[in-house]
Amino acid sequence: MSVSRWCLLFSTLLMLVGSGSSYAAERGHMPVNKHAQLLQGTWAGAEGEITFAAHNIVIYKGKRYLGAIASGTIQLSKKRSTRMIPYRITDDKLILTVDGKQAVYSRKL
Repeated sequence: MSVSRWCLLFSTLLMLVGSGSSYAAERGHMPVNKHAQLLQGTWAGAEGEITFAAHNIVIYKGKRYLGAIASGTIQLSKKRSTRMIPYRITDDKLILTVDGKQAVYSRKL
């Protein structure tokens, strides 16, 4: 991923986090990330499961990460490493592109 694309995604994520008003904070409301809401829950596929839980926690391939979700990109962070995974949702399937290969997941009920 190019540096400019990473910077653009990072700045977009910062704007999403900082977009809540003081009024919302006073009332105990957090800004809503519609992309994160769309992915919320557990998805299963041939590669295993991926879970998008509360408080930006993502469990991917059995490991727990801090996740940030924007349109088309999932950012997974753990300690000092960060991984960007492109995604799309088509016909109720979550499709991740990892190392140039597509992994297809279906939502678990």
